[in-house]
Order: sequence, then C-alpha cells, then structure tokens
Amino acid sequence: MATKYRIQELRSQILLDLHPAYPTELSEYKASYCLGEAVFGIPLPHPNSVLDLFVKSEVAFALPFAYYRVCIAGDPASLETTDPEVALPPDTLKAALRGQARLRAEEVQLARKVVVQDCTSKRPCSGQLPASRTQVFDWIHVATQSGILEKGDPPESVYCIHCQRSFKRELSKAKEDTWKNLPTYFGLPPWKNATNRSTWFFPFL
Repeated sequence: MATKYRIQELRSQILLDLHPAYPTELSEYKASYCLGEAVFGIPLPHPNSVLDLFVKSEVAFALPFAYYRVCIAGDPASLETTDPEVALPPDTLKAALRGQARLRAEEVQLARKVVVQDCTSKRPCSGQLPASRTQVFDWIHVATQSGILEKGDPPESVYCIHCQRSFKRELSKAKEDTWKNLPTYFGLPPWKNATNRSTWFFPFL
C-alpha cells in the first residue's frame, strides 16, 4: 500500500525494518541469514510470496537474498508449484531457476576442488582415500541444496588439520564469490546499486 500510494515515510520505515533480514553485505548475512521471511511474523509466508511481493514493490536491495531464499527453500519443485497463492510469475520463475542452476554449478565446482586436492600431511588421513573423497563430494553437493552460504566445516574427526584448513579456505572463497555474484545470477544489478539507500524508496520515480 505504501508503494502503491507513494507514502514515502511509511515505506521508508518498512524498508528499514526489512533490511536486517535481507542483507546486502556478506558480513551482515552471517548474523542475519536465519531471519529471512521470519521478519513477517507467524505464520511464515512462502518464500515465493515474499519474492513476488518484493518484485512488485520494487524492493531492489532485498531481491538478491529473496531469490536466494527461494532457491534453498527445499524441494526445487516448490519453484514450480501450481498453488495459485504462491505461484511465481513466469519472468520471476525463470530468473529463479536460472539462478538456482548457477548456484548448483558452484557447488559442483567447490566439491571438485576439495576432492582433487591431495593431503599434505605425513600422517594417515581419510581424505587421501578415493571413497572418502566421494563422500566429500556428496556431502558438499547434496547436503547444501544450493546453499553454499549455509555450509559449515567438515567433521573434525574425519580429516586431518591440513585437509580441514584447505577446505575452509576453499569454502570461504566460494562463499565470497557466491555473495559477490549473487545478484547477477538472477539478472539483477550488482550489489553496489542495492546498497545505495537513495534508491530504496521509490526507484521508479
């Protein structure tokens, strides 16, 4: 309503309340990623509904993370739901699916980097075994469900300290790259545009 009737004061306050749950910096994400659509209260709206609202209301800064939330919402089929209450418009759905494909490609790339690395330790390490490397690949690619940003470190009891450090470096770089490129995956302007608060309010004016 604030967008429709150009009520800038009300819209400004709403956007300020939304910002902590839809960050524009990776450092902010680490503290607020669990909020997501929870900022709307109970019951939680479907991520598709939130994304559709943000697209229609032109909430530019929140769109990359809103798209990301849709991509990691669970079963990818939820993107193609036939429920009219949460179905995405064709263009939005197309952008979400395209972005999800890019995120999955990043998972595969990260998994391959970790799997092919040789352990530099002089002591035995399960990370040297082909079977264990296959488990690593599956653990990264399957468990993340297109959510590299949510991925934690591997179990310490499985790999030596050298393998753990190597994995953490690769994972940290993957997270930085994912965040840096996140808007472009969905056909959106780069983050520097979204962080300009002067465009939050009525970017179409």
